[in-house]
Amino acid sequence: MLGENGSAISYFVALSGTNLAAAGSTNASNFAGYELGTILLATASAPSAQGLVVNVLRSGTSNGTFAGFGASVGANGPINVHKLFVRSFALDSSACWYKASYDNNNVGSAGITTIVFALQEARNVPITQNTNTVTYSDILGG
Repeated sequence: MLGENGSAISYFVALSGTNLAAAGSTNASNFAGYELGTILLATASAPSAQGLVVNVLRSGTSNGTFAGFGASVGANGPINVHKLFVRSFALDSSACWYKASYDNNNVGSAGITTIVFALQEARNVPITQNTNTVTYSDILGG
């Protein structure tokens, strides 16, 4: 990720591996201080061809009105396919609060779904990782 490591890239799990049987959203998080965001959506299975849609939403306040801005991921495909879906987006708005919404079109459960955000191009390095994230030192030789 742009040649940076865990002291300059913030990683956090927005949704831990769970079965999604209905539409919902993650909690809001403050992405202020970063220039680029990446959403990683890992699925163990997607519900039929209609799949699962995850949208990144943003707002000016943590409890404000959240709206999509085009950063979406569609996890379509046959059942029981382990896949990783990735989409990056610029954090170039005055809206610094972000969250992910998800909808499986009420077509069964999207099995063991995990949503992770990676934020980079931090304005101040080193960063402090989320308390649920553990980063290790780099291995610089073979």
